[in-house]
Amino acid sequence: DLHAKIYEVLIYAEDKAYDLGIESYNFINRGDYLKELIKIESIEELKQWYLEKMTNICTTIVTQKKTETNIIILKAKNYISQNYGKDISLDDVSHEVDISPYYFSKLFKEETGENFIDYLTKVRIEEAKKLLLNNKETSIKSICMDVGYSDPNYFSRIFKKCTGQTPTQYRERKM
Repeated sequence: DLHAKIYEVLIYAEDKAYDLGIESYNFINRGDYLKELIKIESIEELKQWYLEKMTNICTTIVTQKKTETNIIILKAKNYISQNYGKDISLDDVSHEVDISPYYFSKLFKEETGENFIDYLTKVRIEEAKKLLLNNKETSIKSICMDVGYSDPNYFSRIFKKCTGQTPTQYRERKM
């Protein structure tokens, strides 16, 4: 009875993983389960066998989830790097990666160590720094617009907060 119950629980766990799209259904491997189970005589061996199988299932689930998370974060970062000059929001990016804004915000913070707006600001300021140095004839207002800010005063405040100097000071000191 114990062998049958362990087999039942193990199959149930695999089915749940399969329902999540994580564990691929492999009937041939399950056939080996019965052969292996029949040979096990002690409770300790049975416990070890069960723990090994469940650990494999759980490891597969965790690995798959981590891979999916990495893909989501990479896709989000790519979207940000291609669209930082537009008025983009957390909702826009979460829609792009097809998850809820709340979950995206939580996931982004966990994986990158910074929240979405801080990351977007960092990307925009880094691009503004490049533009300030490489396009000396371009107005700061134009650069402000190019990197996604509509208010030059706000842009200057954010730039100073991030770099310790205004855009004009940054341009002049780097010349």
